Amino acid sequence: MALANLVNYTIPNLIQGISQQPDGQRDPSQGEIQINGMSSIAEGLRKRDCSFTLAKVSDTPFGDAFFHSILRDQNEEYLSVISNSFIKVFDLAGNEKTVVNADGTAYNYLSTVTQAKQQIRAATIADYTFVSSLQVLPQMDPKTAPDPARPTAHECLVWVKQANYGQTYTVNCNGTEVKVETAVAPVVTSGSTTTENRISSEEIAEELIDGPNGNDGLASIAGITATRQGAVIWLQSADPIAIKATDARSNTDITAILDKVQVFTELPTIAPDGYQVEIEGDPGNNFDNYYVKFEPRNGTFNEGSWLECVQPGLVYEINASTMPHILIRQPDDQFWFGPADGRQMSGSSPSAWTIDVPKWGDRVSGDDTSSPLPTFLADGGRAINDIFIYKNRLGLLADESVVLSRAGDFFEFFPTTVTTVLDDDPIDIVASNDRVSILRYAVPYQDELILFSAQYQFRFNAADTVLTPATAQITVLTQFEVDTNVRPVQAGGGIIFCQANGQWERFRDFSVRGAGTALTADAQDLTAYISSYVPRDVFKLTVNDTGNGMFAISGFNDTTSFPPTDYRKRVYVYKYFYRNQGNGTERVQSSWSHWEFNGADEVLQVLCVNEELYALVRYGNDVFLERTSVMDRMGTDDGTPYPLLLDRRVDSTTATPAALRLDAGVYDAASDKTTFTLKYVAAADTEVWTGFNMDFDSNVPAKNWLGPSLLGTITAGNTQLVVRGKFDTATIYAGEPYEFRYRFTRFKLMKEIGGGKAATNSSRTQVRNAKLRYHETGYFKAVTMPEGRSNGEYVFDATVIATRASAIGNPPTMSTDQFRYYEGVFTIPVYSKGERCIVELVNDRPHPCKFSTCEWVALLTGRSRALQ
Repeated sequence: MALANLVNYTIPNLIQGISQQPDGQRDPSQGEIQINGMSSIAEGLRKRDCSFTLAKVSDTPFGDAFFHSILRDQNEEYLSVISNSFIKVFDLAGNEKTVVNADGTAYNYLSTVTQAKQQIRAATIADYTFVSSLQVLPQMDPKTAPDPARPTAHECLVWVKQANYGQTYTVNCNGTEVKVETAVAPVVTSGSTTTENRISSEEIAEELIDGPNGNDGLASIAGITATRQGAVIWLQSADPIAIKATDARSNTDITAILDKVQVFTELPTIAPDGYQVEIEGDPGNNFDNYYVKFEPRNGTFNEGSWLECVQPGLVYEINASTMPHILIRQPDDQFWFGPADGRQMSGSSPSAWTIDVPKWGDRVSGDDTSSPLPTFLADGGRAINDIFIYKNRLGLLADESVVLSRAGDFFEFFPTTVTTVLDDDPIDIVASNDRVSILRYAVPYQDELILFSAQYQFRFNAADTVLTPATAQITVLTQFEVDTNVRPVQAGGGIIFCQANGQWERFRDFSVRGAGTALTADAQDLTAYISSYVPRDVFKLTVNDTGNGMFAISGFNDTTSFPPTDYRKRVYVYKYFYRNQGNGTERVQSSWSHWEFNGADEVLQVLCVNEELYALVRYGNDVFLERTSVMDRMGTDDGTPYPLLLDRRVDSTTATPAALRLDAGVYDAASDKTTFTLKYVAAADTEVWTGFNMDFDSNVPAKNWLGPSLLGTITAGNTQLVVRGKFDTATIYAGEPYEFRYRFTRFKLMKEIGGGKAATNSSRTQVRNAKLRYHETGYFKAVTMPEGRSNGEYVFDATVIATRASAIGNPPTMSTDQFRYYEGVFTIPVYSKGERCIVELVNDRPHPCKFSTCEWVALLTGRSRALQ
């Protein structure tokens, strides 16, 4: 015998977004469709905020371009558009900034780009935005050391190190031998005659130049120029010099120096400017060789110091034209784009200023063994895949390597000395693995760097508390495939990255837990319920950390599907929320949905700043900057009880920038008609509404709290609307209406099984009605679509909520509770078997709607009882 019971089932919230699972598996708090909704922890499910038009930024499409956000500080935030032939910069009010192209040739660096979104990378650090083309391989300049060139092609030094009595100083130069013999003792007595002998190394050096007879010394050798300073003789020639200096004390007193010495102490304190010598060290060890160059205190041949230098004949200077270029914000609010080549920029009067453009540091010491080229310059150069800041160092990803600059010197990638390893030296380390892992992105995370390749995720950190070349290490954490066309972003306590999945895109949340040997890393699948929802070709993610949301856009236009779907006009929204538990955190909200901008052709860029989503949107050939609030709670920005939800919204108040502001209507008394004109051509049907009447007049009750009224529609392709009546002094709003749509999971009895939920199949759920709790709601309609019967539409129209305060009899103020719209329960008649009726909520009017819970009432019939 069948048992029948009247039951009610409560759906606790409607903020879990959508799921593509079958109805029998889907959680009741998830829907089947959610379009233009916001899953808000604070307000429940609601219609999203409208978009406001800020500025028209271009009257031609940008074409193939890469978009980058420049967030200098809280007061200066910009959007940049980078192509192979131009760079444009706009502030978040839509004002375009002048970009100066250095020498008119800076864009040559980008000229080989053919797919900007995949072949350009950018990173902003304070006033500098680094722009890297993956099509240009960094190179060294072909010129070699020394620079500047030494005075002659061939030269050598003879150093009389000390003067000793009874010594013979011999110098053989190009086969000519010159000898100087010193007295046997300081004082020599012969009979009654005593001779005092004074000698000095300077006098010995001078005699070597002149010769024992005054004309047979080094200066007399053909082709040789001999110059003395102190005890050092500088020999120069246009031809090679063969030199040898000897004494009877194993060269303790005299030595000849060409281009090598064994140890540093064999060098004199006097030498010509720029003279270079190799310190060989241990002949069997190439790693302890180094090179020094002399710098006199004054003049060209005098006392001075030996300083480390690069090996003669070695390339030493980075070719700035092949390195990432920099976009610099200037004090006059302009931007300069060009190579980091050390030039100086100056502003003109009255705002005179000077900026020294940074320069990539030269190789200043060592050779290819002791001071090798960094990975991005070695072996013909490697593309720079990412640029970042970590531990006060500028970081570059090239091939499988992480290359960090010298600490505190962002443009220095060579060591200052090769005689020892300093803690602040540059770092160049390879992500070793059993497979080739080209590093694509570096994301700072919990005092470390997480490195992303196409198949692996690595951890870069210091084995000790201080990051040095000796402590830097890279370890493999996880192995997940990554869509390298999308930069991962930090969101909450993790990093969200994309995975290509055929025609669709999947998302994972990478996180690290624990520490030391207990450290574990994982990447939770955020799209397990919606594996074929977000289309491929996602190219931009942006995060609202305050409101726990992430937004994604795709460049995929599917012309092969039926009907064809252009995903380029959508923004995909992921809302999340974590709750602290006794043993950690739990994700209690994981909501996916999307927004549609029906009049748009393409959303080019999105950027979330201060809970506002800024978007560059293309309509035909025109590109506009728009702003949409992404706060959890919907608000009004114009003092009205609730906002008019119209996309591309403009109005006749100062809230709309002057260039797009609606002018007052033009009233013609003869015809009693008012004409309104948009300052742009409508891309879709655009509604024109009057605003709220906020002028309280106790003598004219009908005037008080008149809500917004629809005056008419400007059809797509037009700019004007003519309406009957006098509205030339009214506040007017115009924009494109957009439809909110939410489809419930089928109403059926669910049971908790094994920690999850599943539909019961042995019971018949005959739903009578659904009780929907709403609040702060102006309009919606519930649509029921039962199998085999006509659809039903049940309309809730509470736009009169804006007039209820007039009954209070007091002038309305925004501080009173009369602006808190009443809430209630709306009954939706269903009268159908639960799994055979689709129920949707629709709002196609510019009034808000917000829903918290839903409870359905059904007659439950079953012939069996579940085992306990």
